[in-house]
Amino acid sequence: MRGLDTLKNPTLQPYVWILISGFAFSWMATLAPLAGRGCNWQLVAIVRCIVPLVLISLWAKWDGVQFVVLGTPVLWLRSLAGSCSLVGTFYVLGTGMPLTDIYTIANIFPIWVALLSWPMLGRMPSGIVWLSIVSSVLGVALIQGAEFREGNLAALVVVAVSVFTAVAMMGLNRLSHLDPRAVVVHFSATALAFAVTCYFIFPHEPAPETFAWTHLAELLAVGVSASVGQYFLTKAFTAGDPSRVSVVSLSQFIMILILDMVVLGHSLNLSKLWGIPLILGPTVWLMMQRVKTSEIALAAEATGAGASVRDLRIAMKNAINHEGHEEHEGRHHS
Repeated sequence: MRGLDTLKNPTLQPYVWILISGFAFSWMATLAPLAGRGCNWQLVAIVRCIVPLVLISLWAKWDGVQFVVLGTPVLWLRSLAGSCSLVGTFYVLGTGMPLTDIYTIANIFPIWVALLSWPMLGRMPSGIVWLSIVSSVLGVALIQGAEFREGNLAALVVVAVSVFTAVAMMGLNRLSHLDPRAVVVHFSATALAFAVTCYFIFPHEPAPETFAWTHLAELLAVGVSASVGQYFLTKAFTAGDPSRVSVVSLSQFIMILILDMVVLGHSLNLSKLWGIPLILGPTVWLMMQRVKTSEIALAAEATGAGASVRDLRIAMKNAINHEGHEEHEGRHHS
């Protein structure tokens, strides 16, 4: 049973988890605008936080997982930045901006990770990082140029969302000592406080449709899909290499593109197509560079701090051969 062997393989599990997370979050993003036709975006965001908080809390309580109240600065940084990202995302989803545009622009977060490494880690961004920023700015201008000229600045909110996402993701793999459910509960409770605050602070736009049972079903589906997505996202990034997991997570863009056209009925604007590679191209390149860096770091750790470059290359080659041998054995047993 090759499929079951893949699910049990600890090396491959994070990538399976991030694919499940991407599928669930794609449906959440698709259902949110549908539910928003019967209520304001603040209520959709509140339900998105409440359902995971209740479901994951009950599950964690049943298994005896210890909840974290105060936590570490890294946990709070993840929850606070993630909460800002969440309310920003649901605000933009309520504006009617096409999902493809939203998730294309939001995927520039690896560029912010590289840029934020300067003040936070003391690593000066390379020239290619600055070039990637320029490319992404041009991509955003191509995708949302007409909206900018009309005074619609929702794309700038998406850029801010990508910055908060970068901050949240930078420390997520440092929480591997915590049960993923405890991390999700902490984040959901924090995000709920943010969503409720937004409900009272920001004005309520009138809903285009009268609230009906279909909107209630869509709201609940938003919460359930968010629960699945949040759990597997946390599990993937805490268990796997963040650089590699981030590359696989880009597959969500394909899911979003299909759902945006099939379910929401948004046509693909050919004039915006040139903006997509300008944004996703540098993103993929930076992610692949992080993968190479992580491979060298793992090889250095395996061979010792005093290892030579030749030793590092040998260690990396042995690791690749070992993975190939395990894959061959898995095929043989299946």
